[in-house]
Formats: sequence, structure tokens, C-alpha cells
Amino acid sequence: MKLVGLTGGIASGKSTVAAILRRLGAEIINADELAREVVQPGREAWQEIVNDFGSAVLQEDQAIDRRKLRDVIFNDPQARKKLEAIIHPRVRALAEKKIRAFEAAGSSVVVYDVPLLFETQIHHWIRPVILVACDIERQKSRLQERDGLTESEAQRHIEAQMSLEEKRKLADYTIENNGSLAELEAQVKAVLEKIKAT
Repeated sequence: MKLVGLTGGIASGKSTVAAILRRLGAEIINADELAREVVQPGREAWQEIVNDFGSAVLQEDQAIDRRKLRDVIFNDPQARKKLEAIIHPRVRALAEKKIRAFEAAGSSVVVYDVPLLFETQIHHWIRPVILVACDIERQKSRLQERDGLTESEAQRHIEAQMSLEEKRKLADYTIENNGSLAELEAQVKAVLEKIKAT
């Protein structure tokens, strides 16, 4: 079984690439979905978040209000570290469990889709890594459109992440998402074939 990491800059088209990979037969494990799973009301991580950040980060139904929590940690590196220490180990444990299940089921390619793959050092245990990148202006306009942000807010979100230039240096394969969907699909197919052949 080939285990592959998938990451990208914010609004660079990573979800689209994951969908193409799934269509081409790869199994996808999405870290964001796992993160939502581990913070379900009543679970250990949920309890720790409420203890550390207070009930102000909860919605009426007691689920974590991800936007409120994001606002809390966005300008506070210590709060961000605290939240990551609660969530990341649990997400990793769940991901490893799913990887083992896919392996046992005879899957040939499993892709672990993680927005902050390099920032959280996952590239040290998963190789190869595919990076989805695009030019900065395209990234900014996609982010503004997707999340309803102003240009300066979009810029702040982009600057809060590791730069695409840094990520390009760490990735094994880079898919440049600056063209049409057909061009993107052709690149994804080519990369997947290379990975299967190695």
C-alpha cells in the first residue's frame, strides 16, 4: 500500500485535488473531518477545550463554534499551541487507525489530506507528499470569494500559514493549480501514476 500526504496553501484547490484522487481510486482520509470528529460534544478533546477556552466557544447545541475558536487562537500563539496539543495527537491516532483499516482491506493508495501537514511535521512519517499550489493573486481572490473576506483579511490568512515557497521546497510533488479543471486533472493523474510506479 502507498501512503501519500496531500497538502496545499489555503484556497489553493486541495479539496478539488482530493476529489480527483478519490475518483481515480485512492482512499482519502481528511484531517479536518477527523478534527471535527474528535471534538464532538462530550468527548475528551471537547471537554478539554471547554475547560481551557470556556463555554463562550460553544454553539447553542453545545458543539464547538469553530469560527469563534479560530478567532480566539488567530492572534494568540499560546492559545493556538494549547489547542493543537489537545487536538493533534487525537487526530493522528484516529488517522493511524483508519490507515491500518485501509491497509487491512487491501487498498493500494491511501491519501492523508492535511492542511497544515508541514507545520505539524507529518511529512516526517508520511512520504511522498503532494503539494497543491497556485499563484498568490489567484489564492487571494479564491479565499475572498470562498470565505467572504476583504483583501487585507485574505492576505492576513495567507501570511498566517507557512509560505507556498517554503512548502514547495519540502514537497515531493507540486501540482500547480493555475489553469483549467482539465489541466488540473491531467497533472493529478500524472503524479498518481508516478507514485504508483515507484
